Amino acid sequence: MKLKSLLPLTVLCLAFVQEAFSQYKINVDIKDCKDTALILGYYYLDKTYALDTAFSKSGDFKFRSKEKKLDDGIYFFSTFDGRFCEFIIDKDMNFTLKTQEGDWAGQMKVRGSKPSEQYFEYIKASNLLSDKARELSMRKDSLTKEEYDEKIKVLRLQNDTLKEEFIRKYPDNLLSKVLQATKPVIVPQMEVPVNDDGTQDSALWNMQRWVYYKHHYFDNVDLTCDGLLHTPAAVFYRNYNRYWDEVMKYESNDSILYYASSLIDKSRGSEKMFRFLLHNITERYLQSPIMGHDKIYVEMIKRYFKSGEADWLAPSDIEKEVARAEKWENLLIGKLVPNIACPDTNNIWHDVYSLEADYKIVIFWSPDCGHCSTEIPKLYDFYSKNRDKYKIKVFAINTEDNIEHWKKFIVEKGLNWINVNGLVANFDWRDYFDIVKTPVIFILNKDNVIVAKNVQADNMEAIMELLKEGKLKF
Repeated sequence: MKLKSLLPLTVLCLAFVQEAFSQYKINVDIKDCKDTALILGYYYLDKTYALDTAFSKSGDFKFRSKEKKLDDGIYFFSTFDGRFCEFIIDKDMNFTLKTQEGDWAGQMKVRGSKPSEQYFEYIKASNLLSDKARELSMRKDSLTKEEYDEKIKVLRLQNDTLKEEFIRKYPDNLLSKVLQATKPVIVPQMEVPVNDDGTQDSALWNMQRWVYYKHHYFDNVDLTCDGLLHTPAAVFYRNYNRYWDEVMKYESNDSILYYASSLIDKSRGSEKMFRFLLHNITERYLQSPIMGHDKIYVEMIKRYFKSGEADWLAPSDIEKEVARAEKWENLLIGKLVPNIACPDTNNIWHDVYSLEADYKIVIFWSPDCGHCSTEIPKLYDFYSKNRDKYKIKVFAINTEDNIEHWKKFIVEKGLNWINVNGLVANFDWRDYFDIVKTPVIFILNKDNVIVAKNVQADNMEAIMELLKEGKLKF
């Protein structure tokens, strides 16, 4: 199923990026420049955008706007053939960058912006070290391994010292936030726990290190800094995605919610970062294909949207999200489903609660659905082979208007399980179970509590085995 996106939030996220740019005046003066046009661009998360274009035959390019204000971040000016030079916007939006053709960054002089002047002070020193590293690499074959390793080590130490010195001298400069954010998390030395029998518990030791790592993953990231949103992806966004996609991949829902709330709380000093995190995390788990992640979406809506913290959204938009979350909350794993009753092909009524089985598979399906026509026979094949092993019964609910077509499909495919006509039922199951596509599958335990859902036929046996062994946790 392709879930509907949090459209109001997405539109808003793009809107505040566009509206954020107002009232700037930036001059770029390039001596001996042969190009007649420059593009002013910026980064946002993992994308680059063109913001403005300036034209000049003398190398004096003027970027102007009386209506737009620039967010803090790393920007760039570039030619149409792709040559570019990065600079920073750090509160100042009225300044001049003066350089010459052939070495834009190396010859750069700044007038009107101390943060930008400090930025190029660092860039020039860093580029000198990079040049030395390239020269050393070219001479590598003439050196012994020990000589080369020692010289490279010295250059790396000089580079680290350069970064630390800049952060110390200019702690409020956006570049300091960028340099800090790109530092790796250092897990401190920890003693290996010892078991009662005197053996070392390396598994517990690794777990303790992992807990520290995920808890301190963002220690070097100032989540109150708006400017990090407008930096190349390697600075913030790539590592941010890695956290959710890899570090938190196998975490429980409660753990994910704990860390999500912690991050959001740390961003409260930045309206834009707060909005980004709230939108991104909510959207991420709205769209997640992983079973059980809908709980995170529901909790995010309850904690932040229903409570009124997403006050930039229109009340009607918040109401829509809250209504969807409240509906989904009834369908979370661990929830008791209401008793569904429908007639079969012979007009004999059946209900879910009366089924005696360790597991009850409730399927909403339609023979008119292309995906159902392949999934249902595969599900039946699993059922016919494993119903006794797992003590399963199936309650297959038709959602199609064409009753004769439904009956014909049952006969043709030999679906010898409980087939009922959902067009006649004891309550509006379509609304309650949010059936907007088919097939939709819920696995219930003997007490009619949801224990799994939206399982593909090919994965059914693996899921049932995990359930039987009590290993499926959320």
